[in-house]
Amino acid sequence: MNLYRVLWEAARANPHVPAIATQNESYTYAELITWAERLAPGFWRLGVKPGTRVVLLLRNRPTTFAVFWAVIALGAVVVPINPDQSRETLRRTLHDVEPQAIIYESLEGRGIAGLTGSERPVLVGVGADDADIEIGELPHLVKAQPEFRPHDAEPDDVALILYTTGTTGQPKGVPRTHLNTVSAAQAHVVQNCYEPRERILGVMPLSHTMGLHLYIAATLLGATYVVVRDLDPDQAAELIDRQRISALYQTPFWYYALLHSERAEKYEMRSIRKIGYAGAVMHENLIEACIDRFLPQVFKNHYGSTEVYTHTVGDVLARIPGSVGRAGVNSVVTIDGTDVPGTVGEVLVSLTSPESFGGYWNRPDLTRRQLDSGWYHTRDLGYQDAEGNFYIVGRIDDMIISGGEHILPQIVESVLANHPKVLEVAVAGEPDNRWGQMVVAYVVPRVAGLRVFELDAYCKQQSALSLWARPRKYVFVRQIPKSATGKILRRELTNLEGSL
Repeated sequence: MNLYRVLWEAARANPHVPAIATQNESYTYAELITWAERLAPGFWRLGVKPGTRVVLLLRNRPTTFAVFWAVIALGAVVVPINPDQSRETLRRTLHDVEPQAIIYESLEGRGIAGLTGSERPVLVGVGADDADIEIGELPHLVKAQPEFRPHDAEPDDVALILYTTGTTGQPKGVPRTHLNTVSAAQAHVVQNCYEPRERILGVMPLSHTMGLHLYIAATLLGATYVVVRDLDPDQAAELIDRQRISALYQTPFWYYALLHSERAEKYEMRSIRKIGYAGAVMHENLIEACIDRFLPQVFKNHYGSTEVYTHTVGDVLARIPGSVGRAGVNSVVTIDGTDVPGTVGEVLVSLTSPESFGGYWNRPDLTRRQLDSGWYHTRDLGYQDAEGNFYIVGRIDDMIISGGEHILPQIVESVLANHPKVLEVAVAGEPDNRWGQMVVAYVVPRVAGLRVFELDAYCKQQSALSLWARPRKYVFVRQIPKSATGKILRRELTNLEGSL
């Protein structure tokens, strides 16, 4: 279960197969492992040793993957971080992880050195003019290149730390061992029905659990990973067509952007055979649009987390509306405190899964809160039906309490989303002297001229909404704030002002 062994085996079995491809470049598995093993001794000279942390502030590009494997080969810990996050979040993350080195592209004048604290790491630039050393200079730090011998890491050694903010905005480090990472990638292959020599589109960065485990899964298969540097649906549509992509794995938000991109109609994109999604709910109309456009043989939905990766997997083509499927191949999932079908409770995932982490980086308080008696507390609310299918109905932290009644925003959103004049909607609670909280709906109209009385009258007719659950206030906005995976950022809703 040594993660570097995944690349080594792929290069041995498929030396001439393209490992990483872009719009203009392609590197075989033999070329990729050679590149990584030329960089590794240079990193060693910079003090990168087993257990030290190395931050990657890089977008998807061939260099990113060569650096990733070079650091893994040394037994060091890769910490991929999203370069687009706020300066303050980046500062807090760097102080928390205390890296030995940071590999980064230009931060557009923001200056990485001022964010690193008193123990300044070595700054390695990829086209950055304020670094200590450029990435291309690393091989020259070692005059004689001896035969490279990768560090023999143990399965329980930490290979990665993924930082996640979820919907709270507070960064928390999730250590992933070699065993965690390989097990999650193996499960991903099985659960998404991937086969050797797939051509997989890589859009999500390595800093996100979806992008990281999709890439390791592709390497396990000796597949070709075609990377998109930015979340550009137009470029993705072109790459799907020209590179004959066979498998997509993305968020519902991204599929929507792809199908509505300006260039989407120009390309057939008929090479797609397998699609999957995670990160958020995919509504029925988008599911139908994906089926009509791609005619997939396999269509999976994945419910998971950075902490465990796989919770459940569903077969969208099996048509169980609203379900996130059943427990994954490595998972044991239950509803806290009940075995009665249909009863809502917190979703718990067993820590016996080889995909499961052992606790947060530098956060014993959070570890105690979310890991208890052998279970990971997801903070998600859901239920299970008599056939074993799971359904997610909301987040404990999102619950609105109005007039003493507990209201799930997702229930209100699902009702309003069906109004023909509503394009998007998000619901949150707002402090209220009389009721404790009032339900507020933030609405992106589909057509101009939508009025509050229309929505209120519509809600009064819906049996799914109690008197307390009906919105008491509507705010018309141009867009709903979302994370990179398309999850609604409820903490930002109250800062919105009506703009229509």
